[in-house]
Amino acid sequence: MTSPVSSAVSSPSHVAPSHVVVIGAGIVGTATAYELALRGVSVTLVERREGAGLETSRANGGQLSACEVAPWAGPEVPGLILKWFGRADAPFRLRPKPDPEQWLWLMRFLRRCRASARAERVLPNLELALLTRARLDAYRENFAAEGRTLDMDHAQNGILRVFRERHGLEEAREGIGRMTQAGVEQRELSPAECVELEPALASSFQKDEIAGGIYCPSDGMGDAHLFSRELAAAAERLGVRFRASEEVEAIEVHDGKTTGVRLADELVAADAVVVAAGPMTARLLRPFGLRLPIYPVKGYSVTLPLEESEAAVPNVSITDESRKVVVSRLGNRLRAAGQAEIGGYDLTLEMPRARSVFQALTGLMPQMGALEPRAEYWCGLRPMSPDGSPIIGELASRNRTIRGLYVNSGHGTLGWTMGAGSAASLAELICGSAPQLDLTPFSHKRFSL
Repeated sequence: MTSPVSSAVSSPSHVAPSHVVVIGAGIVGTATAYELALRGVSVTLVERREGAGLETSRANGGQLSACEVAPWAGPEVPGLILKWFGRADAPFRLRPKPDPEQWLWLMRFLRRCRASARAERVLPNLELALLTRARLDAYRENFAAEGRTLDMDHAQNGILRVFRERHGLEEAREGIGRMTQAGVEQRELSPAECVELEPALASSFQKDEIAGGIYCPSDGMGDAHLFSRELAAAAERLGVRFRASEEVEAIEVHDGKTTGVRLADELVAADAVVVAAGPMTARLLRPFGLRLPIYPVKGYSVTLPLEESEAAVPNVSITDESRKVVVSRLGNRLRAAGQAEIGGYDLTLEMPRARSVFQALTGLMPQMGALEPRAEYWCGLRPMSPDGSPIIGELASRNRTIRGLYVNSGHGTLGWTMGAGSAASLAELICGSAPQLDLTPFSHKRFSL
């Protein structure tokens, strides 16, 4: 197999670890383990669930969306929170808790609700998204070299952002030039052109509910759960030890150096540990005086199994900017996802909120209503940072680096879009190569912990 990793030379003063433990087998964790294994590192991947991709990565919206990497925090958000407060079906719902972690995160999030703060995060996120595209292409080449196919129901049919109101389209239009300059083609479509591109929108067009759209032809969609499962298996073929159904009780650090992780009945020794544990990341790192602002934001999805004879099903992934849902076709399934609930670590599936995602889907495409008896509902916790960018790199506590302790988490809704790029960049850093991307914008130090 031709190794599609960076050709950068390792620093003479840096010794790559002989053994790394990666905590978490979602999109980000499995990709991190795989990228390290490609570079010849011995890796143990630890996952508390029985397999890969069974938590945040289980049933997300499926979009690989370099065109939509702007953070959620923006000047319009505080008003929307107030507008939707108390609504059971609100796209954005705040459930206050007597939890200092929640209030500190909210304070940081609200401070980021400025146009300038949102803009400063777009380019770093976009660079990670474009690197992810390149890494996914490399993974497919690796699988082909093994005589295998990377099964993730991938389709690169583009993403169409649909707007019901003219002013929303006009605001979004301002970003087309910036994205094009950065290498992501976007083009504005009239209502008629939206339907020509995606006939499944015909009903909304006929009701005059489409003011226009923005189409990014290079974006796509895929199943993050299938990807995580396939990549975990590929990592095992490279020698990674995958320990499922194992809970990490503690990360061991002695004299400022990471020495391993403690499981229920065993200490797994390691020269380095990568915490890619999604919404549980912050809790694992608290014993070291670290207060990473990664907080769970609950989301919902509905998956509809399709039959071959199904008509008027979209083939282009769609973002409904008014209803705040995304729609992706994943092989013989259609998935819609949405909702953002800041309410702690509760994973209760509330049917009124779950059904509101289905109702948003049928509001956009009424013909999907006939599929309701097949609906499969899901909810999960997205690990979100206040500024909408992940936290990647080596960690320091009280201005002292903890050698060998790394984090790769906080991607929010963009874990699928930025995960493989994050993994490759961190693997290069761990192995002493110059990362293809400058990871400074993703350092935990930007939050002045």
